[in-house]
Amino acid sequence: MYLLHRGSRMQYNCETDTRTFEANMKKLCGQKDVDTMAHGDTVAWFLSNVSNDCFKVLLSKLIKRLIRMKALDAFRFNGYFTVAIDGTGMHSFDKEPWPNCPYKTINGKKIYQLYVVDAKLVTPSGLSLTIATVCLENEKDFKKQDCEKKAFYKLQDEIKQFYPRTKFCFLLDSLFADRNVISSIEKSNNKYMIMFKSGSMPERYNEALSLAKMQSENKKTEKDSKEHHTVQWAEQLPLGDFKSNVLFCKTKGKEKTTIFVWLTNFSINIYNACQLAKGGRLRWKIENEGFKVQKKNGYEMEHMYSRHLNGFKNLYIILQIAHIINQLIQHGSLIKNFKATYQTMKNFVRRMAESLRNNTAVYIGNTPGQIRLKAPT
Repeated sequence: MYLLHRGSRMQYNCETDTRTFEANMKKLCGQKDVDTMAHGDTVAWFLSNVSNDCFKVLLSKLIKRLIRMKALDAFRFNGYFTVAIDGTGMHSFDKEPWPNCPYKTINGKKIYQLYVVDAKLVTPSGLSLTIATVCLENEKDFKKQDCEKKAFYKLQDEIKQFYPRTKFCFLLDSLFADRNVISSIEKSNNKYMIMFKSGSMPERYNEALSLAKMQSENKKTEKDSKEHHTVQWAEQLPLGDFKSNVLFCKTKGKEKTTIFVWLTNFSINIYNACQLAKGGRLRWKIENEGFKVQKKNGYEMEHMYSRHLNGFKNLYIILQIAHIINQLIQHGSLIKNFKATYQTMKNFVRRMAESLRNNTAVYIGNTPGQIRLKAPT
């Protein structure tokens, strides 16, 4: 349903009701003695009653396989994989859809909201691969609602559980410019680049500006085909029991000038300052190549595929897996020149759907081919 961009269970049931499609599914799944294929409603019922943990394990195995076969090594950032963490709203309800659903009070009325927070491995070439995900859910008899910051610690625990030896650089927005968040990342021996705004920690921000003036020699300019970059950095900003570095980047384009500021535990020097700024800006990939694609480009993430919370969680992870597979097809070497052949993923899935509906697969190999991804830009 997600791979073929069907958009709903009803549409999926309608377009896959052919003998040829059933035969192809049997070959793909290696099930020869099955008479019929499960109806979409049956699948939804099953997913509502099966543990969410097994799908999280499956998702992590896909990513670990890519890491172990070194398919993603070219995208390492100073030896670390860049992982953006952010949340997005999925659905809103006037009435509580299930117990302990988070809510907002607007004009005295409670609006219940289904909200997820993802950790996505992002790359300069446009990949946005989900490595872990958490659905906001209030605990029983809660005193304080679940939020993005609390979800970060849950994601961090899952990442540590599933990828204990892999080193990550977390790309975070200004919400996470917090001593406790930074301390937890430091203790995990990972790196961070956190957007730093004057409202995050006002006293520390003003101190960072003073340090930058005192360390005025820490400055570099660089120009590319589109923008002119001026970077400056301040070292050893005190943050409780530890110290952080602050990176300023002023980017001047044809139409506007933008200033970015990050907190980071990377050592900054004249040789890597501009590169670190480019890495920090990868955080936007989670929005553009991640959530935006999943909401608008055929996956219809905001469609209510299941009204059961556990069913939704499982379907959401399956959507992430489908998006990963389609990205590997689009950015990988399985199709020599994807853009010249299909132009867009929409055209590709349309042809794939018609092929599965009408053409019986002659041979489906058991040994997976090697995937080489496009070099980073």
